Amino acid sequence: MSHTLTPTLAAGNPSPEQHHDPMHNTPRNSLLALLGMQSLLVHAITAAARLKLADTLGEQTLSLEVLARQSGCRPQALKRLLRALASCGIFFETEEGYRNTPLSATLHSERPDSLHGWACFMGSAQVNRCFEQLDVALAADGPVFDKIYGQPFFDYLGQDAEARDIFARAMTSYSASGLDDALAAFDFSASGQLFDIGSGLGKFLSGILDANPHLTGTLFDLPEVITQIDRQTGGLNPRLTWQAGDFFSGIPAGADTYILRHVLHDWSDEQALQILRNCRRAMHADAQLLIFEHLLAGDNQPDYAKFLDLVMLTFLNGRERSEAEYRHLLEQADLRLEQRIKTPGFHTLLVVKPR
Repeated sequence: MSHTLTPTLAAGNPSPEQHHDPMHNTPRNSLLALLGMQSLLVHAITAAARLKLADTLGEQTLSLEVLARQSGCRPQALKRLLRALASCGIFFETEEGYRNTPLSATLHSERPDSLHGWACFMGSAQVNRCFEQLDVALAADGPVFDKIYGQPFFDYLGQDAEARDIFARAMTSYSASGLDDALAAFDFSASGQLFDIGSGLGKFLSGILDANPHLTGTLFDLPEVITQIDRQTGGLNPRLTWQAGDFFSGIPAGADTYILRHVLHDWSDEQALQILRNCRRAMHADAQLLIFEHLLAGDNQPDYAKFLDLVMLTFLNGRERSEAEYRHLLEQADLRLEQRIKTPGFHTLLVVKPR
């Protein structure tokens, strides 16, 4: 298989000796490698996450027998999984056994920046069933999720506790790097009263308040989300409050900085415009709106957002958008894009002001 598809160097480990066989670099063999490796890699990572192999290893090296016993696996079967993952820099094989790499360590469920929840969601039954019908989604009117499960995604989560828990953990997991990106890219010190709209269980806003001791903030989300926060207040900044509501019905006025993080991409243009117009009605003349989203790159450029957009296509009525598309929505909502800031990660911050 083409060595160009094996990200061992990204894991911080020495790459094994590569054989530069020109026959392995043909278009056919490159696609064969993609189909044989990348299509199975997510499932292999999900299996490792569910087994909590990164948690079990921690900072130590464990023999195959010990790791298999502690994870409840057959040793030779576990070896085959780890061998495949280690070929991509996820875990590392030694004569003594196995250890974590920088990549596999991010699957540790107790890390603040853990990707454990996101890995479990991306290998979930819901994701698998939707992507099995990706071709159907190209012709069907509306998300294939609705057709498979008989109701919209967020309605389904309200009735399936296990799926709701997996998704909630995925969003918390996914948000961890977003906080670091936001703090690195933007100075919140002059943001005044913060109002985070539809951002979930409060970790993002709480992190901003932790880094800016003079600020206060309010999380605004659906009543069922606020109920979860009431039950799980541990670890949230004491200057964080929360308020129940629906951003389609209206957004309370009075804040200086409104935040929409990973909200607009969930919705159609018409729905996103309604949210933005409600933000505009709430904003005073000197207020600002901070929008954190993944912006689509130009034609033919490798882009994480272009693949995340396929999740939107199959699950929801939303979509990832280009800067030009966001500008168009903002203008219709009587808002203007004042600044675009690329964060260190995948996110882009759009700083928006009233027109």
